[in-house]
Amino acid sequence: MKSKVVFIFCVLLFSKNVMADESSSTLAAMSAWQNQRGSIFTIDRVDADGKLTGTFINRAQGYLCKNIPYPVVGWIYGTAISFTTKWQSTTESCNSITAWTGFYNRDSGKIETLWDLSISGSTDRSQILQGQDTFTPSPIMENKSLLDK
Repeated sequence: MKSKVVFIFCVLLFSKNVMADESSSTLAAMSAWQNQRGSIFTIDRVDADGKLTGTFINRAQGYLCKNIPYPVVGWIYGTAISFTTKWQSTTESCNSITAWTGFYNRDSGKIETLWDLSISGSTDRSQILQGQDTFTPSPIMENKSLLDK
C-alpha cells in the first residue's frame, strides 16, 4: 500500500511540474509575437502570478498610432491570455483602449485572440470596434524607445 501512495504522489508531482513548465515556457517573458497585420506584441515580463507587461507596436492599415511602442498590461493563466493597451504616448494619442482576450494554442504555436477597441467619448456599445488577431512568434524583438536619438 505504501508503494502505491508513493507512486501516486510521484505521478501527481510530475504532472503538476510538466503543466507548469508548459504554461510558463510557451508564453515567456522576452518574447515577441506578430499578428496578421504586421503589428508586434512584445511580452517583456511575466511575474509569478501571471501578470504580464510589454509593448504593442501597431502597423495595421487604416489605423493611426503606428510604429510607436505603447505599453501593455495583462494576465497569463495557463494557456489563457488577456492584455490591454491605452493608445496614448508622449508623441501621439488615439484616445482609445484595446483589449485582447484569447489563448495560446500549443498545437499551432499561435496566440489566438478576439479584441475590442473602445474610443474615449463613446456612448453606445455599437461604437466599440471588434475583431480578431492571430499572433505568431516573431524572431525579432522590437522595443523602440519613445525618445528621439
